[in-house]
Amino acid sequence: MGIKELELSIPPLVGYQYLAYPLCTILTRNEALPWFYSNFIHLYCHQDLEGEAASHSVPMTFYGEDFIRCPWLITQKLERDFVLDSPPGITEFLINSIRSKYTVSLHVDEFYIPRRRVYQQTHYAHDILVYGYDDASRTFLVLGYDEEMQFQKTVVPYHEMEQGFQNLEWTDNYEEQIYLYKFNKSGSYRLDAAFVQESLEEYIAGSNISLRNRGTANPLEAAFGLNVYAALIRNMPVLVRKRDIRPIHILWEHKKMMGLRIRYLCEQGLLSPDFAECFQPIEEQAFSLRHLLMKYALTGEDYILKQGLDEMTHIMESEKRILGTVLKALDHRVVS
Repeated sequence: MGIKELELSIPPLVGYQYLAYPLCTILTRNEALPWFYSNFIHLYCHQDLEGEAASHSVPMTFYGEDFIRCPWLITQKLERDFVLDSPPGITEFLINSIRSKYTVSLHVDEFYIPRRRVYQQTHYAHDILVYGYDDASRTFLVLGYDEEMQFQKTVVPYHEMEQGFQNLEWTDNYEEQIYLYKFNKSGSYRLDAAFVQESLEEYIAGSNISLRNRGTANPLEAAFGLNVYAALIRNMPVLVRKRDIRPIHILWEHKKMMGLRIRYLCEQGLLSPDFAECFQPIEEQAFSLRHLLMKYALTGEDYILKQGLDEMTHIMESEKRILGTVLKALDHRVVS
């Protein structure tokens, strides 16, 4: 069978792998960029990060991603038992999927996965992306966070992949589905400047956009848009106690994504080139905030926390001001 390696593009959003993995396939083609930059505007954060709702979800993340309906992605979703009960087993399933040009996202016990922090030490269920194989060395090519917590490509021997996949009965992740992703060459989507404008207005207003999906899901009782800052400030003692830096990392990725979007709108002639770097200071401040609060989580020095919370408020005020200016300029181009 030889070697087969599918093309991947490491996305700017890797904080949560359930977002990163499908984007690795979508962003391999530039024609997907209009869809990408029309989305990933909204954020939500649970109001109480010690509450029941937060315990069954991530504390803060992007809202509105829908990879099942993404025009540039073909998605297959399978139950684990479908593969476990099939005679060929997980190795042949993965090889056949890759030969059919599908990357595969699945949960495994990382105790059996080399180049992971818990390898041969602790049983820990997590998702990885399989995007290739080498039949000569009997290894799979995988993507995920390595032992240094870097989003990296590594290799996993066939037999350890089998062990990692089969030994999840002890965890709640056992029922997590398997996702297969392939680029949809027949997809179509034009940049929707009016939709971007509307989404930015909702983001600034902190609108609960989960209300629009009441036909298929109950609305979230969460902070949306710029209101996530107040929720983060209120919940900072909880995050520090848990040493959970994820929400601050997502906050930084959101600012990075917003900067990329503004530059893209400039390239498309929807904003003046003068706006191209207007969001760079916000992105840099969010990145510094991420490191500052990591330092506080390690030291517990109260003055660092106060500095971080003051900086968060400053970032919020600056972001609101800059996005308001962007909206006015975008409104002029959209209307004209």
